[in-house]
Amino acid sequence: MTFLKRKKNINMKRLVTLLTTLGMFLSLTACDEKTSEDSKSTKLTTSETQTEETTEPEEITELEEITEELVEPEYPKPVVDENAITFNDSNDLYTAYCTNEKNFENDESNCNLSIAEYKGEKQHKIEVLDKDESGNYKTPKITFDVDKLVGSENLSRVKGFSADITQVGVGEFICDDGIGRIVPGNLMGTFGSLVGEKCDEWYEPTGSANSYSTGEWSFEWVFLHVEGKWLLKSFVDGTEDAKLVFMRWGIPNQADIYLDNLTFYDADGKSIPIVYTPGSTPAE
Repeated sequence: MTFLKRKKNINMKRLVTLLTTLGMFLSLTACDEKTSEDSKSTKLTTSETQTEETTEPEEITELEEITEELVEPEYPKPVVDENAITFNDSNDLYTAYCTNEKNFENDESNCNLSIAEYKGEKQHKIEVLDKDESGNYKTPKITFDVDKLVGSENLSRVKGFSADITQVGVGEFICDDGIGRIVPGNLMGTFGSLVGEKCDEWYEPTGSANSYSTGEWSFEWVFLHVEGKWLLKSFVDGTEDAKLVFMRWGIPNQADIYLDNLTFYDADGKSIPIVYTPGSTPAE
């Protein structure tokens, strides 16, 4: 019995020692895992903080203003027909005169007409002189005698025409931003004609010459090529007051007008020769 008790006591001590050792081992393992998790958590937190600091947008300290430099376009050089009135050969207005109704009391303006060079080309220059009650420049009405240009016997052949119009800014135009600029502004108007057996029927040719419209607000000039056709009414052979009338609607700013390359065409689109002799209507 004594031996059995001693052996039992020894086994109990070994069991206690084993359980104690196992408990210490488990405790150390748990501590290591917690330390590892704490370390990972610390590293993750540090990494996130560094990422947030890295991705935070930089403050903009200076604003760079980018301005696009405007480049003036090249002035057009149209193909000129051999029968076009170019105003190059003399200082002649080719029958043109400023229409005067009631001493310019209506909407039309008195004008200075001359032959002047612009962009290397001699052209028919129109200077508008009069303003209306609101301060806008009135409408110039420049008339050409078609019967004298192509010959009264050839009037019925005239079925179309073309012309080049340039408007050049002279006076300052106050834009919407309140800044004054030397620009042509709006170029709008129409062409009309007096046709029929008595040359008393008003007719506006169809095409781009009818109610033409353009404008320019950056540079000093604007160019427009227009064409017109007589479809419903036409000139009559033998008449002497057949007219072609150029008109530009009124504008608030001062701008000169240049007409060039006036050409007349028949029904087939072929140009009609000019029979007018330069020198008959000299510019002042």
